[in-house]
Amino acid sequence: MKSRNQKEIQKECNATQTHTTEYLDRTCTEANAREIARHLNTCPDCMSQLGERVHLRRTVHALPQRSVPVNLAVSLRVAASKHYAQRAARLRWSDRLFLWNANIWRPIALPMCGGLATAFVLFAVLLPTLAPPVLAHDDPPPSWYQGAELSDIGPFGLRTDHITLDLILDEHGRMVDYSVPDSETALLQDVKLRRNLENNLLFMRFKPAEFFGQRTSGKLRITIRRSQVEVKG
Repeated sequence: MKSRNQKEIQKECNATQTHTTEYLDRTCTEANAREIARHLNTCPDCMSQLGERVHLRRTVHALPQRSVPVNLAVSLRVAASKHYAQRAARLRWSDRLFLWNANIWRPIALPMCGGLATAFVLFAVLLPTLAPPVLAHDDPPPSWYQGAELSDIGPFGLRTDHITLDLILDEHGRMVDYSVPDSETALLQDVKLRRNLENNLLFMRFKPAEFFGQRTSGKLRITIRRSQVEVKG
């Protein structure tokens, strides 16, 4: 009976590790997510591996973006020109005739396509003016900036009465990092509480902030209690 339980536990660990990426990306089903969350609360090894993957993702997001070299375009053009010259030296007379025809028609085809595209755009712009006016309700103008919002808390349960978190969300509404006020830093020294807290955060869904109608990154402060969650932008 003992060996069978160990086999079942190992099977759950393998299944959890296999679907860890889907769990972090929130692409797995709700039933699988609940099963993985239940296993993570009882398996320190799997929770440790999950924490390592979360840390790895944060590290990758924090890497600086490398700029494109200034002379990259010139270098590519030079390499392409050399390759074209080498290839042209080996072309047959039929290929040379095809290229000659293509080079003659290209100056004519480009202006023709541009003219047709311009005509379609002008027709699409003028078409609404030909339709009869439609009375519409006056909509209030949107605000310049709308802060992030909590859309779904998911299943959560916390082992402390009160904790406040400052969340950092990306333009897709995904949490990329979190912190706590200085007055509550001592609470996260409890390893079990921190794991339980991070597990609850993985289930929460957020609506990203918007600036002039475009999604952008933002911050959100939430206060988690045993029975409710309070949100402040």
